[in-house]
Amino acid sequence: MLLILPIIALTFLYCIFYNLNNRNNSWRLSIISSTVIWGLIVTAITESLSWFNLIKFESLFSAWLMTDFVIIAFYFKLTSHNSRVINLKQSKLSTVLLSGLGLIIVSTGLIGLVAPPNNWDSMDYHMPRVVHWIQNSSVAHYPVSYTPQLYQNPWSEYVIMHFQLLSGGDYFANSVQWLSMIGCLIGVSLIAEQLGANLIGQTFATVAAATIPMGILQASSTQNDFVEAFWLVCLACYILIIIDKGKNTTWDAYLLFGCSLGLCILTKGTAYFYILPFLIWVTLSQVKYLRFSVWKPALFVASLALVININHYFRNYFVFGSILGEPSDYTNEVLGVNVMISNILRNLALHIGTPIGIWNGISNRIIQILHNYLGIGVHDKRTTFYGDFFVPGGWSTVGFSGEENGAGNLLHLLLILTCIIIFISRNQLKLKFQKQAGFYLLTVCASFCVFCYLVKWQLWNARLHLPFFVLLTPFLGLVLSNCPKKVIHSIAIVLILSALPWIFFNRYRPVIDTNNIFQTPRIEQYFKNRPKLQQPYVQAVQYFNSKQCYKIGLMMGQDTWEYPLWMIMQQYPENEYTIRHVNVFNASSVKEELSENNFKPCGLIYIYTKRSKLRKVEQIKYNNNTYVQAWDLAPVSVLMRK
Repeated sequence: MLLILPIIALTFLYCIFYNLNNRNNSWRLSIISSTVIWGLIVTAITESLSWFNLIKFESLFSAWLMTDFVIIAFYFKLTSHNSRVINLKQSKLSTVLLSGLGLIIVSTGLIGLVAPPNNWDSMDYHMPRVVHWIQNSSVAHYPVSYTPQLYQNPWSEYVIMHFQLLSGGDYFANSVQWLSMIGCLIGVSLIAEQLGANLIGQTFATVAAATIPMGILQASSTQNDFVEAFWLVCLACYILIIIDKGKNTTWDAYLLFGCSLGLCILTKGTAYFYILPFLIWVTLSQVKYLRFSVWKPALFVASLALVININHYFRNYFVFGSILGEPSDYTNEVLGVNVMISNILRNLALHIGTPIGIWNGISNRIIQILHNYLGIGVHDKRTTFYGDFFVPGGWSTVGFSGEENGAGNLLHLLLILTCIIIFISRNQLKLKFQKQAGFYLLTVCASFCVFCYLVKWQLWNARLHLPFFVLLTPFLGLVLSNCPKKVIHSIAIVLILSALPWIFFNRYRPVIDTNNIFQTPRIEQYFKNRPKLQQPYVQAVQYFNSKQCYKIGLMMGQDTWEYPLWMIMQQYPENEYTIRHVNVFNASSVKEELSENNFKPCGLIYIYTKRSKLRKVEQIKYNNNTYVQAWDLAPVSVLMRK
């Protein structure tokens, strides 16, 4: 199992950092630091191999083998006279809570391993870009119908690609999110300690992060919100270290901070919104100690982040004319304090829905009344991306048959609001907290406000809130660490029990269901979101096999439910398929013009649906060839070259 190669690198990186760290019981910081460097290595290997079109199994295997050799050699040289072991001490109470954590971690990991990627975005762009990179031996942009495959930030898919090449399949594709969840659990407990929480508070922070409904659902998918949340957690850890050390901050802390910043940006575009308040916080704290010399670490950190992202920026710029890629309709068309308050109310409403219809109706009405005073419509299209606003309820919030695009985090939201009230009332309650706790809370809340100020409301924003909830769990651990053990124990157990439905009744990866992941064929699970596409896709591939046609062009419009096609074709390993998008009518067409002379497909797959904005046709011209319809099963047509 060659997937062990990157795991070996990460393990020995951890050992190196643990031995370099002079503090007792520093295993959490060592895990965070080693993962940051490992993420940097993944990026370096991917971009370096891509430059020479060497993203292939042999090259990747050699790269990781050499990386392991260097890391292991450095480890033995470093630790020949300085060997230490981890010493973990937990109370009986923590042991009980950690047992619940173990159930969540093991269950979500197993679900992600057994079930294939089948999230809508996974089929549209997360996974198709991976197989295109492997086919092209490069992460360079290529002609494609759905441009998010190109310009969306790619780090999470880099790791999936490494896992896929080394393991020979997509069985470990979901594990990237799952591993990120584990990293978040470790990181939030460390932040809780940095903020001043005791052991039970640190443990509670971990429980709170593990039981976020949206997080549980995403941990077994190839979405990238948990990956982004992990890098934000790393960023917060190093910011607290830098603030604590002040003018005595060492350059290695700035190095790890800069790498975390760069990797966070390389993972997801919403990182820009979340990181801004953190950057302001750390800059102001450094100005206090460094004065005019603050530009030196700032330039160092910014340069690291830029270097990590520079190749992706260039690829976007040369195709789309912007380092961020294609312009989108996700940003608010009008700005103002009233817009921000409107979106704060509506985004929080995504987490307050219940199966009680009267509650949802009253909540909806209250928000509409408040909007009358804000001077902006609750359904204003300038601040609303898709559809009309409403307070969601039913399956999307309760926990049964939930899915990772719209699940709400009601209990966690109530807990957060309660802890904020307690924190504000700390003088009356005679509670004492480190002053950094207030700045941390303000910064995390400011990141949410920035998000609401700039991003339109949409029903699926709930999944984009995952980093916000994760970052607030250390604050929960800090505030509740002042409570009696029985109280914090009871709250934690309630959270763990409330998490069980989200584990077992995942809408697209159910454990308890007649069509559960253990009984349903893997190929069928790819179509869980759109089962009507399975037979047209399967039969289209069978038709190509019968004609011995293995060079295939794709015309899918905006409806690029593409990845299942690749998986069906992989069921015929004796056939070497080459698949490319043709006749694209977007910015990526410049890539098609460069490659069309080298690609002459014998047949085309044509998808005509309402979303694709394509109509059924009898013939198509491409590259001076005419293709006529030879087979059809709505909404899929096969056209063969004359």
